[in-house]
Amino acid sequence: MMIIYGRIQQWFKNLALARKLILVYVLLIVVPLGVIGALSFSIFASKMEEQVGKYQLQMLKQVTLNIDTYMNELNRLSLMPYQYQEILDFLATSRKPGEALSLQEIDDLNNFVSKVFLNGRVDIMGISLFGEHGASYVVLPESQYMTTYQLGGNTEWLEKAKGRFGQPTFITTHEVKSTSGTAYQVFSIARELRSFDSGDTLGYIVIDIDPAEVRKLLSQVSLGSKESLYMTDSAGDLVLRKEKTAIYPVIEGLSDEGVSHHKVDGKSLLVAHVSSEVTGWTTVGVVPVSVLMKDSFVVRNSIILIGGICIGLAVLLSVFIAFRITSPLRMLRSLMRKVERGDLKVSFPVRQWDEVGQLGNAFNMMVSHLSELGYRLYETEIREKDAEIAALQSKINPHFLYNTLGSISMYAEVEGNREVVTMTNNLSRLLRYSLSGRKETVTLRDELDHVKGYMTIQKMRYDDRIDFRLEVDESLHGCPVIPLMIQPIVENAINHGLDKGIGEGRIQLSCYQDQGLLTIVIEDDGIGMTSEQLSAMRKRLDKIHDLGGTSGNGLMNVHRRIRLHYGEQYGLQLESMPFQGLKVILTMPIAFSMTG
Repeated sequence: MMIIYGRIQQWFKNLALARKLILVYVLLIVVPLGVIGALSFSIFASKMEEQVGKYQLQMLKQVTLNIDTYMNELNRLSLMPYQYQEILDFLATSRKPGEALSLQEIDDLNNFVSKVFLNGRVDIMGISLFGEHGASYVVLPESQYMTTYQLGGNTEWLEKAKGRFGQPTFITTHEVKSTSGTAYQVFSIARELRSFDSGDTLGYIVIDIDPAEVRKLLSQVSLGSKESLYMTDSAGDLVLRKEKTAIYPVIEGLSDEGVSHHKVDGKSLLVAHVSSEVTGWTTVGVVPVSVLMKDSFVVRNSIILIGGICIGLAVLLSVFIAFRITSPLRMLRSLMRKVERGDLKVSFPVRQWDEVGQLGNAFNMMVSHLSELGYRLYETEIREKDAEIAALQSKINPHFLYNTLGSISMYAEVEGNREVVTMTNNLSRLLRYSLSGRKETVTLRDELDHVKGYMTIQKMRYDDRIDFRLEVDESLHGCPVIPLMIQPIVENAINHGLDKGIGEGRIQLSCYQDQGLLTIVIEDDGIGMTSEQLSAMRKRLDKIHDLGGTSGNGLMNVHRRIRLHYGEQYGLQLESMPFQGLKVILTMPIAFSMTG
């Protein structure tokens, strides 16, 4: 690194003065303009994306409200059996499979179904009534009513309806077949019907609805080209998609409402989602960030174009100014070369009395004196000067080498040794602490000093990407603890939590007293653990003699030493969620009266 820096420095020194000025001008122009342009575009793009996300979320809220209104209307239809006592009486009857309906029952049921369809609900595909004791009346699309349907005990929607105590249950899109065998895609609303008198379950009503009506509501939302708009149930399964929409994989783990970024097949997607309080379904809008940022790209290109023009004009102006300023110097250099060749009939025109003018005047005086001495004297003096210069060079060369070696040493100390000294001192203290004898316990202050030294090295290693914070009650500094108890946990946070992520990371170390116990909490904001990984690690902690596995051995070692030293009721506890970090809690008794 020092060699490259030295070469660049030497190259710059050897540049012509005009080129030096041009280079400095260009740097002073390009760097600020580039930084300002990049920051301006970054802020503009961020704000634009934020506003687009808010607009996208607002649109989804509106369409979800429309869908909820539509679903509430269907919900009211599912309450219609309570308006017809004869329907409730029919559901309460006991029926054998295949038992025929009476003419009165047929008339009552047909009348009830007609009332539902005559509500103007052309979107209703079918209605089914199921009694708790075998009564059934099913009207499928383009089919006559049937009374031979029986409820299966393991029907998924039936189990959900039983658990909702008379509240509506929305069934995601599924397929029903008419008696002719034609298949129809529908979603349904089911409700458990109960007796007003006894509260016992009488049966169930299921209304099948054409998804086209909901798709019409979804079609009112336009999020841009290559959008994807769909609905999922609480389990994350697809309910339906908007027609003529891009197809992306269903985003899992969405709840409530909000806007977030997701990476799918290498594409950055802006995902807005709103959950319905009526159906429990989540409306999801997905738009590629590249599509949303088209306008920002126009701004970016405009910034680049205008910035390029400004830089070009500034460079041309700097070239003109640089050559204009150095023009007298170039003339003086040309005249000096003529003098070197023996032409003493030259003169520098002095037009201003600045440094260049004074230098030109001195040059003219020198040439004048040389002319008076004559050519021979001039030649003699030149040769004497050459001899003196050669003699001086023979003396200067060793001294030059000594100075160069001293400069290299100085550069090494200035440029590199400070970080090396810092890391070496901290590493020395770490090794001295680790190999300082077979002490059974040390003070908490010594243990924390050990962690601080370790974190100093790690922060230098990671270019200060790690934000380490320490909170400790000073009254706990004298508390005896097991040596090398905290540092392995902090190292685990860096290696398994922060080192696998990108950007900056934070580690929080807290020590406090709680109900006679010393509690030490090490918390990071790294990648965390999945529920499966966390469960497996907790099981391993319960088996203190199990030190196998590919990860977590530092945690296991500390946990086992605490338990062996203090008892089975102490040790480590883990708390984590994916991409939200890991919290490790150490507990042990305080075995002394605390002083400062």
